[in-house]
Amino acid sequence: MVDPAPPIQFGLYRLLIAFVQHALRLQELEDLEDALELGKFDVSVFEAYAKEIGWHRFDLFDPQHPFMQTRPFPDDAKQTMSVVNMFYHLPAGTNVMHFFHMGEKDHAVSPAVAARALCSIAPFMTSGGAGYSPSINGTPPWYVLAVGTSLFQTILLNCCVMHISGLGHEAPPAWASDEVLVPKQEKSAESLVQGWTWQPRRVRLLPSDGGNCTYSGRHSSVLIREIIWGPGFKFAGHDGWLDPHVAYSLDAKRGRLALRPREDRQLWRDYGPLFLLREAEAGDVKFARPAIVDQLSLLKDEGIVPDDTAEQFEVYGMRVDKAKVFEWHFERMPVQTPVLKHPEAGVQVQHALDLAERIAAALHRSLKLLYPRSGGGNAKALDGIIRRAQAQFWTRLEPIFHNEFVRELGRQKVGDEEARRALLAAWKKSLREVGWRCFNEASGALETGADALRRQVLARNTFSAALAKLLNETSTVSEKGVTSR
Repeated sequence: MVDPAPPIQFGLYRLLIAFVQHALRLQELEDLEDALELGKFDVSVFEAYAKEIGWHRFDLFDPQHPFMQTRPFPDDAKQTMSVVNMFYHLPAGTNVMHFFHMGEKDHAVSPAVAARALCSIAPFMTSGGAGYSPSINGTPPWYVLAVGTSLFQTILLNCCVMHISGLGHEAPPAWASDEVLVPKQEKSAESLVQGWTWQPRRVRLLPSDGGNCTYSGRHSSVLIREIIWGPGFKFAGHDGWLDPHVAYSLDAKRGRLALRPREDRQLWRDYGPLFLLREAEAGDVKFARPAIVDQLSLLKDEGIVPDDTAEQFEVYGMRVDKAKVFEWHFERMPVQTPVLKHPEAGVQVQHALDLAERIAAALHRSLKLLYPRSGGGNAKALDGIIRRAQAQFWTRLEPIFHNEFVRELGRQKVGDEEARRALLAAWKKSLREVGWRCFNEASGALETGADALRRQVLARNTFSAALAKLLNETSTVSEKGVTSR
């Protein structure tokens, strides 16, 4: 099963991961090792599991336990809405920013398409007005998926057997639970599979006459035009929930905060937190990479999977403001095993990216000086030019980071101080060259009168001084973090 929309695609992965983890009762590293050694899934095990749970619970239209839906309620007739409400990338209600040649009530989808959309509710559901709480991770975060050589391997590599404090294995996934959903009831998750199949919405598909599916274009004997839709569970256990596919920043005051998509921030700029930085590593800001990345590194250390396994990750995200969806993301990110396993890689990468952030900020401050009175009286003076310059700065740095910095880091031996200094020096050289190139292009596009030339000299001198301060310092990277002198 595939879908062109990244939120639905990741939702399908999560469903399969939760199903396999619960069906195979994967709880310890040895369980995962045994499953991987088989090389393929034993279908008879899944058939026995479905029989034990009850085949009817996997029926989309079961009258009492419809799959990944809620049971009938007495007031269902008052809760009907268009099926389009299950799709983040189709216009519905006030979320009309997406261009589509169809009205909200004209959508009709096949059961297969509706089932795929159901899978995306748990990982990506946003808040949606009074009583409509977001799903278990709140505002959707970045989700990291380890990619194996086959679907079999990918699913197992993302089944998490790492110990997560406060989470056990007893609470079942939604399809195996007898708990009746009480709209707006506050509760917490007690297991990973329960969290992965969280029900933030009361939802039930209403079958109707067939025709052509407006999503896939294919004919279907049954179409879903309307659904039952309302508030579901309200998650109240944030302190005890840790999603193994999510990276976190660890704030001393606010606690654990999931990394989320941000406007105009390219994914690779969070390379350290997403793939390398571990909670035990010190520094000004602490991060914890996803537990499944820790698990993959452990599987390689233990020789359970070869080192050349899963050297690529898929990252899914959706940038939102409450119920409004601005954009969704899907990217493939390479992570070489030598870098993944290098104990000093995270600190080095984060130091390099922190330097780049400071250069980008210096570029912004310097270019602002090109406007009379530094933009005084006009808060948005030169904003367009500055945004383009900063965007170019990050766009030009990305291939240097992947093809030069990270690749060289993969060749670096642990404890080789000379190689570490050489790598940092080469990165600083790239920052200087790219920074000046972006500054010159931005400043060259402006007027050239006497006053303008004076402002250019001031801006240039300011940028030069910032580069000298940031790049000519003697920096060291120690086990305790980054220090400068």
